[in-house]
Amino acid sequence: MNEEVAEKPVCPIGLPNISADINLEKTRDAHLVVAALIVTVTFAAAITVPGGFKSEEGSDQGTPYLIHEVAFRTFVVTNALAFSLSLSTLFIHFGMLLPLFPKPLGSITSKLFIVDVILGLALVAMGIAFSTTTYIVLKPSLGLATTA
Repeated sequence: MNEEVAEKPVCPIGLPNISADINLEKTRDAHLVVAALIVTVTFAAAITVPGGFKSEEGSDQGTPYLIHEVAFRTFVVTNALAFSLSLSTLFIHFGMLLPLFPKPLGSITSKLFIVDVILGLALVAMGIAFSTTTYIVLKPSLGLATTA
């Protein structure tokens, strides 16, 4: 219903209702699950690097075999980036990074927007890390490596 003030129509501003709050809670919970999964997967990928580690005695013991490969370095950087970004979304979710944001960004909708952006970047980084890992592992079979 429209009202008039000073002979001009005024539309009332809709207040958030309970269903909007429930949708925000479901979205926040979904973000929490996705961020936790990305942290878990990227952590596991960092520990079990593609190609394995050198086990011979000497100064190179424990270093990855593929450390000089560009694709391996890309994997390490993007995997670490995905881990860091998704971990930061968990920190935002639990309120640990809120003192870094100005007061208007403390609302749940602005936090969800920030989490959306950061989580999207984490997903892109994780996709690049997966692609480079697939390339590294399938490099001996170049036909499969370039189609993956």
